Amino acid sequence: MGILSRYFSTNDLSDIKNAVKEAESKTSGEIVPFFAEASHHYKEWIWLGSFIGGALGGFILLGMDIGEYRSWDYSSLESITFVWSGAFLGLVLSFFISKLRLFLVPYRSKAFFVNLKAKEAFLDEEIFRTGNRTGILIYISLYEKIVRILPDTGIANIVPKSDWDAAVNLIVQGMKSGKKKEGIVASILFCGELLVKYGIKIQKDDKNEISDEIRDGGTQL
Repeated sequence: MGILSRYFSTNDLSDIKNAVKEAESKTSGEIVPFFAEASHHYKEWIWLGSFIGGALGGFILLGMDIGEYRSWDYSSLESITFVWSGAFLGLVLSFFISKLRLFLVPYRSKAFFVNLKAKEAFLDEEIFRTGNRTGILIYISLYEKIVRILPDTGIANIVPKSDWDAAVNLIVQGMKSGKKKEGIVASILFCGELLVKYGIKIQKDDKNEISDEIRDGGTQL
């Protein structure tokens, strides 16, 4: 199952899918877990890696000069070569090592791309096509460890934002503690409880309007 097999066992994925079924068994709402390895490639930040590499090269050269390390003459050409070598190394490392590249990206930028991809996933997966507009997208960006829950219009104004934040926090804390599956299952079940709590109960003629399959959004890295 694409990238998911690198992050979850078969049993983990089965537990997540079963959690969706259990949560939906008490409500007419639809819950869709969507996983992305990363929401953007962040390759724009390789230039920051290059800048940092060049700056480190300059500081190392300065330290050698202060320490009177005489293997270098510190001519202008040699100094430029030293700085540019550091810049090139920083460029290459940040290009090929995605974790290093991601480390350079500020949280606000990562959140921007996660928000963008979550909205795209909401439309692509047609979360809006439930009869009473009671679909929920749980968008999980694994590399960034950022989660977005997007409820459709039928429930967005009924359930307080603080409750959605609590559902997000269950997943984030699970990822940070190394218990990704447990956090996701807990959040899905919690979302189901919210729907029941706020009156989105199961109907007599209820049918499964959106597949319970886990969505694999692939990778951007």
